[in-house]
Amino acid sequence: MPNQGKFIVFEGLDGCGKTTQLEFLRERLASMCRPARVRKVFTTREPSDSVPGLICRGISKKTIFVQRETEALLFAADRYEHIHNEVLPQLQTGNHVLCDRYYFSNFAYQSPETSMETLCSYNTAAMRLLRADMTIFIDVPPEECEKRRAAERATEEKWDNVERAKIIREQYFKAFERMKESETVLIVNGIGDPKDIFESYWVKLNHVLLTEADYA
Repeated sequence: MPNQGKFIVFEGLDGCGKTTQLEFLRERLASMCRPARVRKVFTTREPSDSVPGLICRGISKKTIFVQRETEALLFAADRYEHIHNEVLPQLQTGNHVLCDRYYFSNFAYQSPETSMETLCSYNTAAMRLLRADMTIFIDVPPEECEKRRAAERATEEKWDNVERAKIIREQYFKAFERMKESETVLIVNGIGDPKDIFESYWVKLNHVLLTEADYA
């Protein structure tokens, strides 16, 4: 659709600061779109508020326990519901959508217990429906992410340990390499002042992805 909004995804390890960066981008885009009063900026996240999404949150919080294969399937099922119920309707209205996590999280967090080939097959329907215009990966060492999580969270989530985070980070980069021909991924150094980090990738994002029509 010629008037469809842009779909931008933020990815990274828990504690990398992606949610902060998403909010910075929301504010910048909203301020630039506001004069036209046509496009808006919609923010969302995964797991979403769908039925499988709520189960996935329970899995992350370690209040729900399922088989590993079931876990991978539930995250993919939530994504399909999320696309249909929230993301596509916003994009088709002309609004931009910023999403905290998408299928690269599935590829990174649910492997290597489930193979990349299997995870891709579970997400085939979602990838056919909607790929991100750009995925922004906030890259922060696992040790630093652990320090940040310890300072911010009262309870530990399922994947909150350094050794597991190292594996997850490796799986992210394997997925980026595997899908480099079909995905646009921007890897951002997440160490430093959050506003400086935002400005470091805003220039590229604005010049490569966005045009005057995206603010109209």
